[in-house]
Amino acid sequence: MTAFAAPLPAPAPAEEDQPPRPADPRPAVLVLGGGTRLPAALREHGVYVVYGGTTEEFTPAHHRACDEAWLLAEGDEENWVRRAVALHREVPFRRVVTVRERFLTVAARIGDALGLEGNPLDTVLALKDKCAMRQRIDRQGAADAVRARVMHTPGEVDAFVTRVGLPVVLKPRDGAGSEGITILRDAGDLDSARHAVAAQPGALLAEEFLDGPEFSVETFSHDGHHRLLAVTEKFTGDGAVEVGHVVPARVGPAAYTQLEDATRRFLDAMGLVEGPAHTEIILTSNGPRIVESHNRPGGDGIVDLVRHVTGLDIRDLLAARTAGLPLPGPAADRAGAAATWFLTADPGVATEVSGWDSASRQPGVVTVAPGVEPGQTVTPLRSSDDRCGSVTAVADTADEALERARAALSFVTVRTEAAPAHPENLDGGEPR
Repeated sequence: MTAFAAPLPAPAPAEEDQPPRPADPRPAVLVLGGGTRLPAALREHGVYVVYGGTTEEFTPAHHRACDEAWLLAEGDEENWVRRAVALHREVPFRRVVTVRERFLTVAARIGDALGLEGNPLDTVLALKDKCAMRQRIDRQGAADAVRARVMHTPGEVDAFVTRVGLPVVLKPRDGAGSEGITILRDAGDLDSARHAVAAQPGALLAEEFLDGPEFSVETFSHDGHHRLLAVTEKFTGDGAVEVGHVVPARVGPAAYTQLEDATRRFLDAMGLVEGPAHTEIILTSNGPRIVESHNRPGGDGIVDLVRHVTGLDIRDLLAARTAGLPLPGPAADRAGAAATWFLTADPGVATEVSGWDSASRQPGVVTVAPGVEPGQTVTPLRSSDDRCGSVTAVADTADEALERARAALSFVTVRTEAAPAHPENLDGGEPR
């Protein structure tokens, strides 16, 4: 029977004061956040699964996929680590794993505190903090290092632009999902950049602009050996927000080798030893340049594109590796290519959303994911969260998969109108 633990008290009672826990011969693994595929696969491999997450994200499907749940309201990392260490006294964990960005450093800190196997804490922290990542690459003396600097004062914006020239990329040093990225293209953009830095000193990173097509390389590492699973071709819209992906990328053998070699060198330099990684690269005229990387599978459904094409699900690989079992082989039902295209719409309040059923019936479509409903507000395209849905399609070739996804999305209509202004209180009193 599945048992569910209430949030642990703080501080935890001494071990000798706790009631004895029924013995369970299965090794225990703490899974932080995410969906149900990873915990379900771990249970199939004979693992006692403790799911850790927030009350908002826990679903009936999670109830069926794990043996025990440890749920907390949102809190700081210190609270998560402290309570996980206390829980470890009752349920000795073999490993702590996650596929969610928001739990990467928490999982690494828990593993480090408990002395468990996994990627080194400093590796995970460096991947999370793009400034630390750049500094580590610089220390390696890499010829393909990207010029970058943390912005502490408004004047540093001008100094950096003088050094590298426009355009320049300004982004959060620990961001994800394309959120908060600004491209400074001309002198008129500098004033807003100065204000942003003044409001967030030390939080923004300026980088030289990399010109060329963008890709991500999906890998799975085992004992420091990096297995390339796929190269994803990426398409971006306003503010560098991604609007499409296709696997496999439409590149020749020479470019493919360049991307693979650059990724392996980077992961070695960062000290990654195991698990999934999603490394974003721009292929410039001077060769590949690393944008950033994460020790997790790619978001935006890239994990599913890889599964459709390779027959391998990265979460299943992670489950087998965590359980100490051989990695699974590819499934037989594979497509030649898979693509996802995202829907964008004019900002405002959605007055009509239609066509998703028609889109789902188009050739090759395997998934439709509506992202907005009538009455909801469509915001300007500044991050991945501002998109309005997506279509994923499979085909024999990358060109055909892209065509199918875009064609299916053309059946979807999202109409918006400007949000009504708040009525002003003309008598000068409090707003009504």
